[in-house]
Formats: sequence, structure tokens, C-alpha cells
Amino acid sequence: MLKQLKTIDVSTSTIFRVLTIVLLVALFFKIWTIVASLFLSIVIAAALEPTLRWLEKYKIKRIVSVPFLYLLAMGALFGVFYAILPSLFNEIFVLSQDLPQKLSSVVNEFGSGAFGSVGFLIPALDELFVNFQSKLGAAIPDMISFVTRIFGGVLSFLLVTVFSFYLSLRKNDIENSLLAITPPPHKDYVRDLVRRMQRRTGRWLQAVFILATLMGIAVFIVLSFLGVKFALTLGLLAGILEVIPFIGPFIAGVLLFATASTQSVVLGLIAVGAYIVLQQIQQIFVVPSVMSKAIGLNPLTILLSVLIGVELAGFWGIIIAIPLAAALGELFRDLWRKN
Repeated sequence: MLKQLKTIDVSTSTIFRVLTIVLLVALFFKIWTIVASLFLSIVIAAALEPTLRWLEKYKIKRIVSVPFLYLLAMGALFGVFYAILPSLFNEIFVLSQDLPQKLSSVVNEFGSGAFGSVGFLIPALDELFVNFQSKLGAAIPDMISFVTRIFGGVLSFLLVTVFSFYLSLRKNDIENSLLAITPPPHKDYVRDLVRRMQRRTGRWLQAVFILATLMGIAVFIVLSFLGVKFALTLGLLAGILEVIPFIGPFIAGVLLFATASTQSVVLGLIAVGAYIVLQQIQQIFVVPSVMSKAIGLNPLTILLSVLIGVELAGFWGIIIAIPLAAALGELFRDLWRKN
């Protein structure tokens, strides 16, 4: 029995649509940095929106309130850095000069006294610390430079500032743009969805700022109490790295141990133990009432979002994965209820 041949007719319009989608996806990844900057700007504008709406109740127009808030934020930021920069630069300079030489004493401490019973670990530890010693002196300035490029790079900083300023000034600009291409029966739903997404992402940024500030201050206070040198630098780094989910606290812990161990391995262990306790206190008492309430996502969803973000967009993916997941969560919840 002969098999019947089936002919699949693909129209020119279908081919055109497929090619258009492929080109748009390729363009999206080509300009990913700009897209990420735009999304981060939307998050910042959403975080400022409650304050702007509150000022509007007192007849203060956005043409006045938006420049005032941005100037106030920049003034506060420059004021804080102006107050701590002399001490911070001094600590960073001394740290980058002294730390490599002092790490050799850490290896010796591991090989004697109370650590003599673990002598079989010394060859591996020696190789680890020697390699660490040779690279850390250059790694610390590179890390500071890396963090500066990410959070204060000229192009990214200008893009985010200009975009967020414009979005704050132009009330409901994104919402109106989406409504312009939305069929009339769905306009009310899209308007409500966009506003809920903006609230979620804005609350995320507010929560991140609170958590990072609390952790940075707590680390500085605890390390100062323990007598760890460079407490100001380590506290600032701990606060900045708190922005990076999961990976950031681990990096902060490694830096903290490496630095404190130059004074004493025992002090390094105590400092790391104190940092772990601070992390647990924050996770148990602060995060549920701040972050979980802000974004409405469970820890597993947050972890998966971060992993997907890393795979798709590297560092930028880590930064925007959670607010993007929080925004999309509103849409998925609506679809779940509908079905």
C-alpha cells in the first residue's frame, strides 16, 4: 500500500514572521546591556513612584519633585562617600599592600600549634594560600574596579539615570504606551497589571536597599568590635555584595575570612562565624518581613530565577532576575486564577 505524500504549504507571510522573530531575538541579545539598563530604570522609577504620588497630593508637580528627589539622592550619596572615602581609600591601599605578605603567616599558623594535628592538610593548604597570596594583591583593586564599573560605569550610570529620570517625570508613560497597542476590551486589565508589576519591582528595590544597608552597617559594627582591621571597607563590600543574591554573601564571607586571617586564623574563623550569624538573623527576622512581602516569591522561585538569569545574561541577569520574576509573577498568578 502506497503511502500518501502530504504537502505542507508555508506561506510567505509565515516565513516573514518567523524571520522577524529571529531577528528581534538576535537584536535583543545584541543590545542586552541597554535593555537591562532600561529595565533597571523602570525599577528605580517604580520605587520612587509612591513618594511622587504622595507629593502630588500636596500639589507639588513632578517637574519640581522629580529633580528635587534626584538631586537629594545624589547629594546624599556624594555626602556619604565624601565622609568615608579618605578612610576607605587608606584601608584599601594598606590592604592591597599588606595582605599578600601576611598570608604566608597564615600558612605557618595552620602548620603549627593547635593546628598540628591536621598536618596532612598542610601541603594542600600551602598551595592554596600561596596561589591566593600571589593573586590577591592584584585581585582587590581589580574587584573594586569591577564593582565600580558595574554600579558606576559612566555609560551604564548615565543610561540608568536618564531613563529613570525621564520615566519618573513622564507619569504612566510605559502604561500609556502599552495601552495604545492593547485591544479596547483588555485595556482595564493591562492597566491594572502594569501598575501591579510596577509596585512589585519598586518594592524589590526598596527592600534590597534596606537589606544591603542593614548588613553593611552590622558587619562594620561587629568587625570593629572584634578588632578586625579594614572594618569599614569590609562593611561597605558586604553591603554592596548583598545586592547579588546567594553569590554575593559567599564572596563577602571569603573576603572577610581572608582579611581577618592575616591577623589571626582564629580571628578569621570568629569573624566568618559572626557574619554567618548576621546572615541567619537577617534571613529569619528581616527577609520575611521585607523581601518576601515585597516580591511575593518563595525561595525556590528566587533561586531558579537567579540561575536562569546567570545563564542568559551573566552578571546583569543576576541583578534583574528577581525583579523581573516578581513582575512576571503577577501575570502568571492571573493566568493561574483564570484557568
